[in-house]
Amino acid sequence: MSDPTGTKFADWQAIRELTATYNRCFDRSDAAGWAGTFLESGRLEVIDQDVTYTGRDQLSEFCRSRGWGILHMTLDPEVTVDGDHAAQRCNLLMFRRYEGHEGPTLLATGRYSDTLVRTPEGWRFDLRAVQLDTRLGAREEVSP
Repeated sequence: MSDPTGTKFADWQAIRELTATYNRCFDRSDAAGWAGTFLESGRLEVIDQDVTYTGRDQLSEFCRSRGWGILHMTLDPEVTVDGDHAAQRCNLLMFRRYEGHEGPTLLATGRYSDTLVRTPEGWRFDLRAVQLDTRLGAREEVSP
């Protein structure tokens, strides 16, 4: 019999690795790899834009349409596992990268709320709902 604590840690680790794969694939414009972090019927909801991409074909096209230049960082994960289903909440920092030597700039902050399903291939996102805070630079800052 496996240790429940060890099992929970293994699931937490696998979900965090899936999240890292999601980030790296999107940031490299690896549309197939990024869409592969979702179930075939998986969804990405961009809450502040009231947009949903459903299924790997739409997800792949969304990733391809963004191209290179984004850098995702996810922080402070809260993961709960219930059998073959899980939930994750984590914070998001999104940076704009430049091909020259200029350093990346902070583009947006936000949060992901995820539902995941264990499959024979490992954990996959059923739903990633992202709530972006106001994009930095989207409006002029006014000093008091």
